[in-house]
Amino acid sequence: MRFLPLLALVAFGTVQTLATVQAAGNPAPLNGIWALTGASEGDGSSSRGASPSGQLVIVNGQLHGNYGCGRFQGTLEAAHNEVTVQATSLPPRANERCLFVVRYAFLNDLNAARQYTVSRNHLVLFSKTARLTFERLGYVTPAQK
Repeated sequence: MRFLPLLALVAFGTVQTLATVQAAGNPAPLNGIWALTGASEGDGSSSRGASPSGQLVIVNGQLHGNYGCGRFQGTLEAAHNEVTVQATSLPPRANERCLFVVRYAFLNDLNAARQYTVSRNHLVLFSKTARLTFERLGYVTPAQK
């Protein structure tokens, strides 16, 4: 019985620490480098045929990446399997010619995502119209402030 107050303090400290981590913008398992492995329509059918490679980097609520040679950046907020993504395309570099304009289908699907599921090696973003599947390429250790 003497340990009950101590246990309550430890439990409160853990909850408070978890709340602080959640306030950073996204749960820690989302932080990482993700490769796009599939995009499909809401009914499960493959969308747009062969698509270029895509990569997504998520760190503490910030994201950036590429789809083909097009680049994008933005923010990601996630909690309780719900997600909000706000990504915009970046202009091409000085001597770059890019056939893939990020702001169209892929970026629309990314911004439309409202739910997610994440495991150790896979991330899936869902919307009413599409599903984006990613495989983990690596981990990212957020910088300490």
